[in-house]
Amino acid sequence: MKALGVVVGSPQITRALDRIELMKATRPITLVVLAVLLGGVTAEAQFNLNKLKKAADKALDVADEVDRFTFSEDEEIELGLAVSNRIRARYGVAQDPEVTRYLSLVGMSVAAKSGRSNLPWQWIILDTGAVNAFAAPGGYVHVTRGALAAMQSEAELASVLAHEVAHVTRKHTLKGLQKSMGMELAQNQAEYAVGSTFFNAVADQAAKAVLAGFGQAEELEADQVALDVASRVGYQALGLTNFLGTLNRINADSNSKAGLFRSHPDTNERIKKANKQIKKGKLDEGVWVEDRFAERVPYEESDEGTGGPAVAGARGMAGSDKSEETGEGQDTVAESSDEAAEEEGDRFSLAQLASNPFEMGSEEESAEVTGAGAGRAVGEETGEVEEGAKVTEIVVVEITPDELAAFQREGGLHQ
Repeated sequence: MKALGVVVGSPQITRALDRIELMKATRPITLVVLAVLLGGVTAEAQFNLNKLKKAADKALDVADEVDRFTFSEDEEIELGLAVSNRIRARYGVAQDPEVTRYLSLVGMSVAAKSGRSNLPWQWIILDTGAVNAFAAPGGYVHVTRGALAAMQSEAELASVLAHEVAHVTRKHTLKGLQKSMGMELAQNQAEYAVGSTFFNAVADQAAKAVLAGFGQAEELEADQVALDVASRVGYQALGLTNFLGTLNRINADSNSKAGLFRSHPDTNERIKKANKQIKKGKLDEGVWVEDRFAERVPYEESDEGTGGPAVAGARGMAGSDKSEETGEGQDTVAESSDEAAEEEGDRFSLAQLASNPFEMGSEEESAEVTGAGAGRAVGEETGEVEEGAKVTEIVVVEITPDELAAFQREGGLHQ
């Protein structure tokens, strides 16, 4: 028998109903179709369709529960610290207060125009020669010594920081978690407390995804936001395209792509899109601030590929023989999400997630960009994660509003 031209009990109906959970956007239409189907079938098929409808209703209830789950700002900050702990345990932190102060002054100038200046932003220099940067939720922005050494101006630094800030302000990590494990988050809210097995499993997953890189749509959005924010601070928006050009050079001079290059859409396409936005918005009237950058950032590009320190003494202050320190109060990375699930009676499972769960954005959006794709897979190259003792504590610097205002005036920035 047919209803609406589809054979009842056919694979077509089965496949359609199996995908109801993925059709939240068209939920009302789906239920109407089900109602029509139920009204136009024989008693022989009614029982099976009623069972399917009950399953569909349950799936929609779960979808509603997932929709209602949100991270509070406090939860976002707590998760961000846990993710930062994992990133810093991997690379170590350059214990350089003066360069960190300079990085923080540029970062605070950027964050002030980001729309979320209230976050407790932290600006962290990772102690590695690899060229990379990572943003954790809640305002934890990490830039490697290698990335700083590859820059030529404060405008370039500001554009990279603005790009990472955009990942935070647009909540790309949080949205990725909701997409990849929304059901687990919704069903285990009672277990989501700092230090719990479930919290650590979520933090492990978030850190893995941040290190792996976002999807192409998110990276392009971060570029777009970065150009706008850097320009509003008063920086030359071409700083972003300059740095992207540097990434092209680094890639051409090495056997493997630099971290930031590997994590983002094709660099030539990014430059093309950025230049188009800059021209359309007339964003090329800001300042470069090259001299101050050269004075404040002493790092030099390393000839060791992704290897050791580019500045003498940047490491070697750990005071420990351990191969990896996590620092006081830091969360330790769980051995595996599967083991954590087993400890909790398998109430949740992250094992089914892809190696990069943050492959966000539609296929159409991703198709706009060709090339490298989204997988950063940091650490795949031999030597990128350096061995030996690491200092992982965040270098805390105090910056007053007057000091920030003076810094902005000196650089010709907007206040």
